[in-house]
Amino acid sequence: MKKLLPFIALLILSTSCDSPRSARSVMTSSTSNGVTTAATTGTNTGVNLSSTTTATTTVAPSNVPADATQCKFSTDGVNGFESTSTHLGSYTLCQSSTDKNVFYAQFKTPPVGSSGDVSICFIPHTTSGSNSIYVGNPMCGTFSDPKSVKKITFVKYTTYSNALINNVMFFKDTSYYYSAPYNSTQMTLNAYKICMNQLAYGVTTFCEAFKSVGQYVMKSF
Repeated sequence: MKKLLPFIALLILSTSCDSPRSARSVMTSSTSNGVTTAATTGTNTGVNLSSTTTATTTVAPSNVPADATQCKFSTDGVNGFESTSTHLGSYTLCQSSTDKNVFYAQFKTPPVGSSGDVSICFIPHTTSGSNSIYVGNPMCGTFSDPKSVKKITFVKYTTYSNALINNVMFFKDTSYYYSAPYNSTQMTLNAYKICMNQLAYGVTTFCEAFKSVGQYVMKSF
């Protein structure tokens, strides 16, 4: 893994592509870890959902910044995590108290594969009632040290610059078999992209198949 930047350094993000304004798709979240389809908005022009790799800053849990003192981090990488999931195990994902586009993440068991560290991708959503809509491209990065906390800054699409991020979907960017209509093995991020593109055209079956695999976490804030 590349050498991490000092915590005092500015978080650098590569430029994310703005999704077509006419292609926004709405998804309904019926449970904290569930996604069901709902009506689409706009015309059928497809969805641009490309990933953006973050050059993240890292900090020790005992030295977190002032806007993260309300977060529950593990100091030993074993105990004290905020939440747990079947997909990613024990973790903390916490929103900054001063900048709602900033999040802090820590994982007890960072995912690894045969070729090394596996990225975790985060997709920001804004939610009102049961309707959730993604408002920025995914931010992806590796988490190799369970004792470290990483800062993630989302860059929202221009159309949604004033939207409040109050839901985050995140998952290991690895491959799973998705049943019909995929009928193929897909990387999770690509499967989600296909689901969103098809939903923009009113096709709900891809998102239903994506949900049935269940290899993601949706956390509310």
